[in-house]
Amino acid sequence: MCSRDCLNTISGALVIGASANTIYTLFMIANYSESQGFCGPEGMLIVQSPLLALVPLNYIFIMAGMAGLVSPYVKDLIKRGFSRVDLKRLFMGMVVSGGSVYYGGNKYCIRFYGKDLLLHTIFADLAYVLYDKRPGTTDVRGSYVTQLYSKEAVRELREASPEFETRRGGAPSLSFILEGGRDVKVEASRVLMSTSGWISCSFVNTTCGVRAYPKLGIGSVLPGSMLLDYSKLMAEVGLRFSVYQDKRYDGRGYLATSDLMMMKRFRNQGGFIEGTVVKRGEFAGMEKNSLLAATMRVASLKFFSREEAIEKIREFGTNDELKVYLNRLMLG
Repeated sequence: MCSRDCLNTISGALVIGASANTIYTLFMIANYSESQGFCGPEGMLIVQSPLLALVPLNYIFIMAGMAGLVSPYVKDLIKRGFSRVDLKRLFMGMVVSGGSVYYGGNKYCIRFYGKDLLLHTIFADLAYVLYDKRPGTTDVRGSYVTQLYSKEAVRELREASPEFETRRGGAPSLSFILEGGRDVKVEASRVLMSTSGWISCSFVNTTCGVRAYPKLGIGSVLPGSMLLDYSKLMAEVGLRFSVYQDKRYDGRGYLATSDLMMMKRFRNQGGFIEGTVVKRGEFAGMEKNSLLAATMRVASLKFFSREEAIEKIREFGTNDELKVYLNRLMLG
């Protein structure tokens, strides 16, 4: 506990020190007069302030300080070199797939909903890194709501996608996310899947016994424009999903695939964010990655009954979760 407190203290000091240095640098730049200039080698007049060179270094120290204050998932993103803009793209993905934006009068609020507390922690950590504010999470009848009050965050989301005007019922665009690099798109696909993705398994009686047919999907009643954006994002990271229309709502639907190769590719790209859990249905309580692995394994098997197939999925899932848990212990 002592070492953890020390790490947080050091991290906080890095953030405060680097932030102060950045503010001082920007102040000096703002008050810098070109007519004065700076003398460089051999008396050459330097028109651009050399203080500008300090800004990237300050940013590195800020990110290093933040790394000791956020969740393992966000820490890993920072270690991998994800920039502030990259993290904004993932933050936007969480809002698009599981949140809402509200502004009116002097109130600017971004909310994130869902039953998985891990996702709320990630949302709060991203908000803290990006906007230096720690959102509050409230338990609401077995689910959670995390609220970030930030005019800057609302403004940036609206700039990235003007359709965040909820009162007009517009569907936000993923164009800002689609402008990112491949690594960002892969993580964005994982974030979207972890927030609103699902795994189902149908059981069919055949002449050779009961067969299991897994399906990987995302969404349920997504607007048509979002279906196209989701489909494009998945395709750009090598995941082919089919579009299914919801007969109850005109122009709305979801994406899904029964292709085991696509499921395997999704797993190889990291799958669902580690630790996210199925919250309802036959397999409630299982980690999503373990359920995905288990359903893929039973797809090649035959069973005497539906109950036997379900029991085997749970067995495979439990074994997979045990392996993951032991691996976490070994890695510390």
